[in-house]
Amino acid sequence: MSVFIKNICDGIVRISAGENMPESYLERYGIVKVPKSDESGRAEIGKNSIKLPCGHVIEFTVRPEEDDDFWENEEDYQLNKFADKIPFRRNIEGRPGDESLEWNESMNGRDSERKFGISFKIDKDEKFYGLGEAGRKGIQHRGGSYQNWTVYQFDEIAIPLVYSNKNWGLFIHAADRHFVDIDDNSKGRLTVLGNFDELDVFLLYGNSMKDIIARYTDITGKSMLLPKWAYGLTYIAQIHQNQFDIMNDMLRFREKHIPCDNVSLEPGWMEKFYDYSFEKKWDLKKFHMEPWMRSRDYVRNFPTTLRRFGFHLALWICVNYDLCDQEERLITGKGEIPAFYDHLKQFVNDGADGFKLDPADMVMRIDPEKIYTNGKSEFEMHNISQVLLMKQMHEGFKEQMNKRPFIHYCGGYTGQQRWGACTTGDNGGLEGSMIWLENLAMSGFMNSTVDMNVHNISAIHFGMLAPWAHHNAWCGIDQPWFAGEECEEAYTFYARLRYSIIPYIYSAAIECHETGVPMIRPMPLEFQSDETCTECGNQYMLGESLLISAFTDTVYLPEGDWVDYWTGKEISGPYTITSYVPPKGRGGALFVRKGAIIPKWRDRDYMSQYGDEEIILHFYPSGTSEYLFREDDGESFDYLDKQSCHTRITCEETENQINIRIGRREGDYKNKPENRIWKIIVHGSEKKISVLCDEENAEIILEK
Repeated sequence: MSVFIKNICDGIVRISAGENMPESYLERYGIVKVPKSDESGRAEIGKNSIKLPCGHVIEFTVRPEEDDDFWENEEDYQLNKFADKIPFRRNIEGRPGDESLEWNESMNGRDSERKFGISFKIDKDEKFYGLGEAGRKGIQHRGGSYQNWTVYQFDEIAIPLVYSNKNWGLFIHAADRHFVDIDDNSKGRLTVLGNFDELDVFLLYGNSMKDIIARYTDITGKSMLLPKWAYGLTYIAQIHQNQFDIMNDMLRFREKHIPCDNVSLEPGWMEKFYDYSFEKKWDLKKFHMEPWMRSRDYVRNFPTTLRRFGFHLALWICVNYDLCDQEERLITGKGEIPAFYDHLKQFVNDGADGFKLDPADMVMRIDPEKIYTNGKSEFEMHNISQVLLMKQMHEGFKEQMNKRPFIHYCGGYTGQQRWGACTTGDNGGLEGSMIWLENLAMSGFMNSTVDMNVHNISAIHFGMLAPWAHHNAWCGIDQPWFAGEECEEAYTFYARLRYSIIPYIYSAAIECHETGVPMIRPMPLEFQSDETCTECGNQYMLGESLLISAFTDTVYLPEGDWVDYWTGKEISGPYTITSYVPPKGRGGALFVRKGAIIPKWRDRDYMSQYGDEEIILHFYPSGTSEYLFREDDGESFDYLDKQSCHTRITCEETENQINIRIGRREGDYKNKPENRIWKIIVHGSEKKISVLCDEENAEIILEK
């Protein structure tokens, strides 16, 4: 087998079956953009090795290499040797009741001769991360075998990215089912095996693991920015409620001052329960939406009434459709069936600002007889279809409304981050879902969350401090006021806490779009040189300054000084707290890294209740620190074409005083406040405070 190895650019080397690889369907449908080679890479390429600029040498072999011991025994390449260790790998096939169906690698004439295998020698001390929702046990994957294949409740978002703490990794450019073995069956090696794709992997390298994520998102796209309101709280109403039940619940949110911005309806909103057709209708007995009422401007209908109280509306949708047809239409101008999004335009016109996409037929099952418009089987298109669904929903809404949609889905594959948000599916919202969020973050996915468990304060704690907050009350009696006094108080407290730091959260979201660095930063990503952080799966950083832990009484604080947000107590790291007990009503630890500058805003019940002219800057002085505050209009697509508005803020602690400097707001955006009010709050210091602002028309208020 001939192998072609080439420096593509600095940070990317391509290892492929040939110099001129045929266009993949990931490329054809705009999911992956293979960078044009400028041969500027600094890696030194040998026959079976790549020497990185840092001096680290990566040795590999490609199947078949008859002169290499690893491939000498053909059994080393048998996929079932790997696959049999992966649970649920067959459950995805067929329909309910088709228990006799088993995985058949030759179904639909698939070419099983297109096997590929590549194996890399790895050092004894290397740790490995990525692979999307590869597992719930931990965020470090060495010692396991994994499949990149979307499977309900097992690996719903499979991301073919794996990388080492020695600052190199692989993006596996494959769409079909394949496996990654990391020092499991093949000891001392990272091995990638597949049956139905050509060998095509991109070796990524840089100065840190964050650089690897940046290179990966250069190829597959940076995370999209959701509408700003979507970073608040989303509440999914009980499945059988009518418009009056829901309005009463939403009024209770307002009366109890529980911040919330979005209410989502489950399939009970439709006349036909779980309607897969293009003839969906409102259930008029539950939601009175007569034809003459169906307008975003009609003041008496349900969606408009919700909006009057500061709520957006999202609708549940189920899908079982050939999404490839629309992609071929966009390329060739020819299509055989309507675009999936087209039948949803009427509901956006009614007032929907987003959709929840159900995994029932997209993630959970495969029809072995189905052939798509492009001539490919559902096996071949399974992973790709997950991304096409999000892409087409996003692009359809964008074309219709010219503003960001809020679309979320629990399935996915590579590139999904460009077009929407995700939940971790029906997994209970406890410790395992926390691990999944971290694994997704390590795989370049930003806009992730869980189905919050409102009967567990630890789950409320981390669920409200995820990239976006999501409470799914779909079937039970799960409204927060029915969860018991203690849980309701915690839910209300954490919702208000979340909304107070929305400027910080949204700034971190913009940073992720611009750089690839995720909002959730698992400990080994943020503190890569600290060995203790390698497997800290029960804690993570939210942005660069807030440390959150849950489901544990052990909290590790890396080097530096830390402030307990609940008590104000300062602790110097590195230090391990072995018996951390949060105050009553709190579900875990929340620490602030000293040196932090955290923007907040005034108390509110929903995002647009007040403007953002006033920003409250909380300083935790420690030496010299800097923070780049990012903001934009929160709804347009301008962020795709120009940089957001940046304000550079610095804080210097000297022996006698605290020197604060607020730079100019560099950049413009729609409805940018003409005058900014900066309120300054300094924590943990009685020193004199000096504030300098470079913007002439800004007002500075120093608060004690």
